[in-house]
Amino acid sequence: MNYKDEHEYHSETVENVETTSLVDFINNPKFVKYIIIFAIVAGLIYLISKLPQKEPELLPARKLKRDRAITRVIKRKHKKENCEQYILNTTHTGWYPLLHRTIVIAIDSIWLKKGEVWKYGITCNSELERYPNSIYYYDGKNKLTNIDLTYIVQFYGTEKDCKIEEKIKIYNYPLLPECVQRKRKIIRPPGHKNDN
Repeated sequence: MNYKDEHEYHSETVENVETTSLVDFINNPKFVKYIIIFAIVAGLIYLISKLPQKEPELLPARKLKRDRAITRVIKRKHKKENCEQYILNTTHTGWYPLLHRTIVIAIDSIWLKKGEVWKYGITCNSELERYPNSIYYYDGKNKLTNIDLTYIVQFYGTEKDCKIEEKIKIYNYPLLPECVQRKRKIIRPPGHKNDN
């Protein structure tokens, strides 16, 4: 094919191409149909996002167990006056010991983000008397110190009042945002073997 033939070939192909304007494209029934579908889907997504979100609740059996535990604390005699209810929060993101295991949860550690709850507790002594050398947990394999956890006092009061605060926080642990968002749910903080 010489230059002249090639030039004529390209001219013919350009002339045979139909051009559509933006107006023709918008007036196309398929385009209108897709716009309507998109608008409906976007509207539904917006409406669903505005629906009130259901607050997480404790199971009735868990509420009953919490209330019974608090009643037992109230009935007991407590002599100490100057006590504190504290929290041990994580200082960094990583794996932490999970002290309570069930048939469903057969693991011995859990991934916690910085600032999440590892344990609630009470003491009528100072932090240093409760945790000598700032060792908050040691089982021969795992050791948690002030490098891993932060001791924060949440409540001061009598021994009875502090125990009630502790029970409320332990039992209400599943309602915390960090627990609600977690894929593998646990019913108490990782640093508690049981609800005591």
